[in-house]
Amino acid sequence: MASWIYEMKKMFFLQKGLLFIGLFYVLSLAYMVLFDKPANPEIEMNASLYSFYLHQVQGPYTDKTERFFASEAAKISDAKVALQKATDDYYDGKIGEEEFLAASGPLERILENEKGFQLIYEQYTYVRENPANRFFLHTNGWDGLLANDSLDFLWLLLLLLLVAPVFCFEYESRMDTLLLTVKKGTRHHALCKIGLALLTVAALCLLTAGLRYGFYQWKYGLGNGNYPLQSLSYFGTSTKEMTLSQAFLWITTGKLFGSLCFAVLILFVSVCLQKYAVTLFSCSAALLLPYYGLRLESSKYFLPGPLGFMVSTGFLRGDEYKRNPFKDELDVVFRELSLTAWSVVFAITLGLSVAMLAVILIRRTNGWGARQRKLGPRAFCMLLILSMAAFALSGCGFSGNAGTSDIYNYSSRQSFENERYRFYVDERELDRMRIVFEDKETGEVRDFVRNPMSSLTKAEHSIYGNGTRVYYMKYDSDKSGFKENIARFSVIEVDTTTFQERIVFEKKLSTDKSMVLGLVKSGDRDAAFFMTVSSFFLDERSIYFVGQGEIRRIDRLTGDMSVILRIPVLRSLAFDGRTIYYVNEKSQVVAYDTKTDSGTAIPDLVTRYFVLTDNELLFLNRKDRQRIYAMNLRDFTLRKITDKSVLSFACDGQHIFYVNEADLKKYRIDRDGRNETLVPD
Repeated sequence: MASWIYEMKKMFFLQKGLLFIGLFYVLSLAYMVLFDKPANPEIEMNASLYSFYLHQVQGPYTDKTERFFASEAAKISDAKVALQKATDDYYDGKIGEEEFLAASGPLERILENEKGFQLIYEQYTYVRENPANRFFLHTNGWDGLLANDSLDFLWLLLLLLLVAPVFCFEYESRMDTLLLTVKKGTRHHALCKIGLALLTVAALCLLTAGLRYGFYQWKYGLGNGNYPLQSLSYFGTSTKEMTLSQAFLWITTGKLFGSLCFAVLILFVSVCLQKYAVTLFSCSAALLLPYYGLRLESSKYFLPGPLGFMVSTGFLRGDEYKRNPFKDELDVVFRELSLTAWSVVFAITLGLSVAMLAVILIRRTNGWGARQRKLGPRAFCMLLILSMAAFALSGCGFSGNAGTSDIYNYSSRQSFENERYRFYVDERELDRMRIVFEDKETGEVRDFVRNPMSSLTKAEHSIYGNGTRVYYMKYDSDKSGFKENIARFSVIEVDTTTFQERIVFEKKLSTDKSMVLGLVKSGDRDAAFFMTVSSFFLDERSIYFVGQGEIRRIDRLTGDMSVILRIPVLRSLAFDGRTIYYVNEKSQVVAYDTKTDSGTAIPDLVTRYFVLTDNELLFLNRKDRQRIYAMNLRDFTLRKITDKSVLSFACDGQHIFYVNEADLKKYRIDRDGRNETLVPD
């Protein structure tokens, strides 16, 4: 007992074990609280709407579920059509306000839960593929707890710092020879050290698993633990028959076994090499080299050793494939492990661990063995040099004109003008549309995008400008045989005083797990969004992307992305550096403040199309037969610009060009309503 107490004091106090353990749990908890993101963020952003439908279909798939989805989809579709018709009739003067409110009220209540229905419908399309073992449930909690195959690097570091000094401390202080000569300095002493190290690792592993379980229970909830494992799309192709709770216990047990094996490996290497630094590097390499170096994801689970067990989730995954466009066949990206394969890996790993324990006891039993030939640590180090790749998140400070911003209109997203140049999309050759710029003084026109590898890069025909800074989007492709796969999406800033370019945002779009057997992995939804981006604009901190019926904001410093607005039908959109103006489903113009994240409908302004200027909104007034009006944004006063009904218009400085609804001819008029002239064809 005295030996145990002495070893505990040495491990936890002299070797600062308690300090490392405390730091580990503080950092782990802080990391989970600050950086944990749900697998499907839209569920959390629309929690109440999603729960409204989940409670009605939760559990297994039934015929009643099928009828419910068909009925609800039809009801929402009919409500959208009826609401649009009622809105059009009201603004066209066909019905009065009371009749409009009576008709739109029930329809709006039906559409309140539309986003929740879309989310549950996505889950429905997955469940109905195999309804026997896929149930409806809130998945974010279980996905966060189970659905990943990442190695916990903080846990790896803690094991190294706790276990490596157990024997290395004696070698560093040259006490090993003396301890091997005393009565209890032989096998008894080694058994105490090994037993204490393994018990400590086991207790901390179980405590860590409990902490993770408690965190996800608190943040998302971990209900329905008796549902099949395949209810999570991450395990959708698995043939293992177990519940979510059983999977958690299985994974925890696997991590416990893997951590104990890794602790034995550290003890073995420390006894053989007798150098603290070399032990740390070589044991880290034993895990990190196969973790990063093996091409096939499932390879680390077929490899005997602690790595596969320290991750463990892969033992429960099924076969997964992705289509190879060059061979026109499915390539394996993950190979499922059978129970037999797992048993073989487990037996070999256990046998190796027992053998290493035997070697430790042999080397620590014979007092004269301390003077026997040592391994060459220099040669061992040279074989185990680690190469760590640094992945940097894009994000830079805004370098445009501080405190000022040029007006952005979605309708003129293909053109921009500053003091010296005019930038626009040249559409004269449809098969060679490109962004060009014109020097206002000389009239010279040149290509704006300088692209030495045009065959693998596509610049989108959307521009955003602010002063001397002009931005454009591009997609970069990787060529595989005869097939090109879009690999990256970028936003490029061009300083038009020097025409130097720099990347202000970059997103990797090609992933090895995209579209596996028709299942969309977490993160691929974001990649799919960037394929639909039609326009963008910036402020001093964020980039705003318009696409897929929504506007997303990305913090360029942290890379965090969030959906700030959902606009099912994009009619008009503008941005003045702080406020986003858009038309909602009721044809009202809403001003959304990006600093306070709040939106307000502008009173008495009903339109489907508008243009933002420095201090006014020019719009087609639906209340006055589509005539052009201007609203002063300071006092919200209205003034009429023309008495003619207009189909469309555009603003060019102090002039407005519009198409007359009566004769379909184009006219020009000053913004003050004077000097109206016909524009010749």
